[in-house]
Amino acid sequence: MQNLEYSAGAVSKGFWFQEFKKYTEMIKIGKTEGEIRELQERENILMASSPSYGKRIISEISKRRKVLSKEIVKLFFDLDISNQKLINLLGIMITDRLFFEYIYEVYRENIILGTKDFEDSSTRIFFKNKSEQSKKVAGFTEQTKKRLGTAYKTYLKEANLLEEENGILIYHKPIMDLQLEAEMKKPSFYSYFKALTGVA
Repeated sequence: MQNLEYSAGAVSKGFWFQEFKKYTEMIKIGKTEGEIRELQERENILMASSPSYGKRIISEISKRRKVLSKEIVKLFFDLDISNQKLINLLGIMITDRLFFEYIYEVYRENIILGTKDFEDSSTRIFFKNKSEQSKKVAGFTEQTKKRLGTAYKTYLKEANLLEEENGILIYHKPIMDLQLEAEMKKPSFYSYFKALTGVA
């Protein structure tokens, strides 16, 4: 994670849970990444809006899956949808340093503080702080920061970490499967476990 550069890549990437699930299913039954890419090109199995977009999706979800441990990937199909979405989110956090730090510094802090309502101002403060710490983030346009904030909020909603109640977005702490929790408490994933659960 420390070797990853900050990136604004999330502006052009979706949560892509269904695509991640389908890709993982195909790997499970013995398809190679190359075979899946060919299927995507020939049959548009992910129902992408264009061939180039399909290639981008495959590249990204392949990357997300590869950074997960074999144990977590093996668990995937034994879990309910909420926990499967957490695994997809974990893949995003591991491959996107800026997003991980957003989860750790915004979502986690608000869970610890017991904050109920999500406020866009917390995202703006996050980017202001990061701009002061990083020349790379400081170089992002305000439009890019806004689009990143929108993408991050979408990821949180898709992963059920934000839920809508009476038109207001509420922070929601995940109920993690005990098997997944055990895997995420291992040293290589523990910082991500802390980020998602608010463990001090």
